[in-house]
Amino acid sequence: MEKSLNKRLKARGLRVKVKTLTLPDAQPGSILEYFYTVDYAEGFVFESHWILNDELFTRSARFSLKPYRHPGSSLAVRWSWENLPTGAFPPKTEGFDHALQMEVKNIPGFQTEDYMPPADELKARIDFHYDSLIMGGDEKSYWKSIGKEWNSYLEKFVDKRRAMEEAVAQIVVPNDSPEVKLRKIYARVQQIRNTSFELRKTEQEQKREKEKTDENVEDVWKRGYGDGVQLTWLYLALVRAAGFEAYGCWVSDRRNYFFDPATMQSRKLDSNVVLVKLNGKDLYFDPGGAFTPFGMLTWSETGVRGLRLDKDGGAWIQTTLPESSESRIQRVGKFKLSETGDLEGTVTVTHTGLEAMYYRLDLRHEDDVARKKFLEERVRSQIPAATEADLTNKPDWSSSETPLVAEFAVKIPGWASNAGKRALIPAGVFTEAEKRIFEHAERVHPIYFEYPHEKFDDITVELPSGWKVGSIPPAQDQDKGVVAYNLTVENGKDSVHLTRKVKVNFLLLESKYTQRCELFFRE
Repeated sequence: MEKSLNKRLKARGLRVKVKTLTLPDAQPGSILEYFYTVDYAEGFVFESHWILNDELFTRSARFSLKPYRHPGSSLAVRWSWENLPTGAFPPKTEGFDHALQMEVKNIPGFQTEDYMPPADELKARIDFHYDSLIMGGDEKSYWKSIGKEWNSYLEKFVDKRRAMEEAVAQIVVPNDSPEVKLRKIYARVQQIRNTSFELRKTEQEQKREKEKTDENVEDVWKRGYGDGVQLTWLYLALVRAAGFEAYGCWVSDRRNYFFDPATMQSRKLDSNVVLVKLNGKDLYFDPGGAFTPFGMLTWSETGVRGLRLDKDGGAWIQTTLPESSESRIQRVGKFKLSETGDLEGTVTVTHTGLEAMYYRLDLRHEDDVARKKFLEERVRSQIPAATEADLTNKPDWSSSETPLVAEFAVKIPGWASNAGKRALIPAGVFTEAEKRIFEHAERVHPIYFEYPHEKFDDITVELPSGWKVGSIPPAQDQDKGVVAYNLTVENGKDSVHLTRKVKVNFLLLESKYTQRCELFFRE
């Protein structure tokens, strides 16, 4: 089985085409029957996945797969299953064509919840996987064979030592510290055109540009473009040429499922990163992920299992998980409160780490008008009142290192409400989004966040002349280990100063703890 170095896609998500059908005569109780055919290019073998439950109750469903078989092929199909419902049995080979068959009945509907693990990880499913017959039958020998094969392809791709040393000489100087060298090489690789994050070209456009398949890292360097996988391997070759001990790793992307080596499905290691040994520490890098900051990984590559490649078959590693402080949204507001209760002023929102990365990534193909609209709507959605927000600066959308800073002129009509001779002012400003999470009365799934993160608000409200503060909320300081909340309100001479911090420092919280976590956020 060949591990492709050139045709992997690095992106946060994929666009899906949807076909809509109009059924004017459909009535409640009608039975809808449909089928479709998908035609793939010849010469390719595709894995299959059966998802048994969907959002609606399924009374009966039948699945069938005729695996690819060819007398001259060394490929064989294997399958594994997860979360099979009661009464369901794994697929069996039936009939003269040896097709795999499975029938299920009375499958409960799938409940979608806020902040749950990937849906495909939780649903009942069957995963089919093609492997070469030469692979060993047990888990250990299987992965050793995989590791040796992948390492062989990788070493052929990066084995251009002289060309890489010449390239490194153009990037760093001898007296640079080791970390500075790693940073300079990282920045240089990220400057190279990354075709994985471009809009798809037609075949005619590709022919006009005469884009050839790169055969090794020297080709990528000379031509000045490559896909995300190639750029990450280029970084591996460059840091090795700079004198670092470094390894290529294939890790499991946790956007759609959680990896388990026991399933022996090599294609679930579907994202590549570079491991660098520095001062006794393992550092992980992914310059092929657009806008990924130095020293961080795309969120789906953090805290996951992976295979570090070497000539002996490799070894299992666990990628690091960033601290919550590394991915932060900080909102600093300076407001004036009018006699009529309107709040008006400026807000500066600073996104760092993965928080900045994903805004840049998601809006990379948008123009300034669309980006401005997005950021303004984002601010308005976080304030529990009708709000006017106007972006007043031009954020840096091109960098992966600098924070993404957005400045706004904000007006919130009717922020203060009259209560007799007093006026009531809400203690928090950016709290609307948090009120809408964990709305299910009875949660069934674990709580799952994509990555640890923090939100910090620093709000100053200047009061109208003659106004005085009668009372303020008491300070709060709750630290539950995996989550923390801090609130302080200070009464100034002519103003009120509020600071508020929410910290989430976990990925997955088991179902038995979710109720306590939900109460924490609701309070």
